[in-house]
Amino acid sequence: MFFFFTFLFFLVFASWFVSYLLPRFIWELFRIEDLSSKAVLITGCDSGFGRELALRCVDEGFTVFAGCLTEKCSSPKLHTISLDVRSDESIRKAKEYVLKLWGVVNNAGIFSCFGPDDWTTVDDYVRAADVNTFGVIRVTQAFKKYIKHSEGRIVTVSSVNGRLSTPAAGPYVVSKFGAEAYMDAIRQELYGFGVKVCILEPGIFRTALIDKHAMISRVESVWSKLDDETKEEYGEKYKNYFERMWNERYWEMSSSKTHYVISNYIHALTARYPRHRYYCGWDAILVFIPLSLLPTWWSDFVIRCIGHQDVLPAVMEKQLKKTN
Repeated sequence: MFFFFTFLFFLVFASWFVSYLLPRFIWELFRIEDLSSKAVLITGCDSGFGRELALRCVDEGFTVFAGCLTEKCSSPKLHTISLDVRSDESIRKAKEYVLKLWGVVNNAGIFSCFGPDDWTTVDDYVRAADVNTFGVIRVTQAFKKYIKHSEGRIVTVSSVNGRLSTPAAGPYVVSKFGAEAYMDAIRQELYGFGVKVCILEPGIFRTALIDKHAMISRVESVWSKLDDETKEEYGEKYKNYFERMWNERYWEMSSSKTHYVISNYIHALTARYPRHRYYCGWDAILVFIPLSLLPTWWSDFVIRCIGHQDVLPAVMEKQLKKTN
């Protein structure tokens, strides 16, 4: 019986490999031609993924319009433009400068993770959505007609948090879910125009967004604005533990191989048959995306195990002491 089920398993796997994986691998090798005649606009190029991608696109032959909050040096193939995705006026001026496009890459984003929802305000959600969601919508709507004309690409970086909600990341999660929903909508709308819409869902990578000091600064910033009742409910001890634990967990799970993300960006822009979604990083492929497919109670349980805390909020510690 064991050998029968083993044979059946390998038969199913072989069928899957031959009918799906192998053809997919082959068709993903086909690339579009004449990249030197194509221009792409990339937002958020001041640092991180955006800067790396802009330089890589130039190497590939693209003409690149690199959107930055501050203008920097340009070259014959790399044109730096001032672009703030929160500002309609800034986008309008960029549109006047860019007259023809084959691709738009929505890379600009902020890491709006501050702690439990009790520590955040509606303004925190608004600021996150203004960049991560509405920034994507503003830029896409402004340049969409160029992409339709060239039958090009719209590529947006989201996050595994655009597929799976995790605690202590409310503003970030909500903004990324919104961005993915928008991309899913226009992907279907633009299919008939020959436009391909792709989403990147990176796991945790070691960029400036998860810098230790930046993480602590975000927590301290929201903590300083809390009322006394909320501070008493959680306690200074829990706040300090949360900062340390959060940094350690993120760092342990993060990858320094940012080229995974850049390679997926390039494939989305240059492949004749790009994927609808790209899962970037082994944590995304093996942990977060599979968790998003599980029943809710199951994924909640796993996330609680991963995020196990040795120190609880002060009010919960008091309740436990009373019980014991």
